[in-house]
Amino acid sequence: MREFLLSLAVCVALVGCDNKPEAGKTPEAGKTPEAGKTTEPAKAAVAKHPWGSFKKGSFVKMKSVTDMETPKMKTEMTMTQTLKDLTADEAVIETETVIPNIPPQKSEMKLPLKAAEGKAVDGPKPKTSTEEIEVAGKKLKCTVTEMETEAGGTKTVTKVWTNDEVPGHTVKTQSKNPTMTMTMEVVEFSSK
Repeated sequence: MREFLLSLAVCVALVGCDNKPEAGKTPEAGKTPEAGKTTEPAKAAVAKHPWGSFKKGSFVKMKSVTDMETPKMKTEMTMTQTLKDLTADEAVIETETVIPNIPPQKSEMKLPLKAAEGKAVDGPKPKTSTEEIEVAGKKLKCTVTEMETEAGGTKTVTKVWTNDEVPGHTVKTQSKNPTMTMTMEVVEFSSK
């Protein structure tokens, strides 16, 4: 169970790391939405990465609560991600996970600032909207992405709230299915 929660937390933290320009944003340097045409160099890819526009020491602390129906169980944990280093190629993130009755665990991961080229994936298209929510005592306008997936006959609805002012950009996630509800939200952050 602990490994599942840690994996889920890491996946949530990496939402949006594909470096694809968002609607209305400047495309990658030298490229336009029309294939084969070039433009003046745009902002470096570093600025598009969820950690690329922050300085060392920036951090985000999230609290996760998972309510299981079968067996009836509630699990809480906190996860603090801190930007330890930033180069032109990668961001080094230290993650400290605290689960009650278990010694705190630290890990470090290196996230490339440029996404590898990949194939388009067929599948359900997410719904997007905007919503203002309170994040660590501040009102922030967030982009909300909602997607429904199915695995093993179980449908799960996942919503992710993001904002560029928060390191890592993810400010809240919520996944619901008939057997579990998992909510993770920012309780503290510092943008340097």
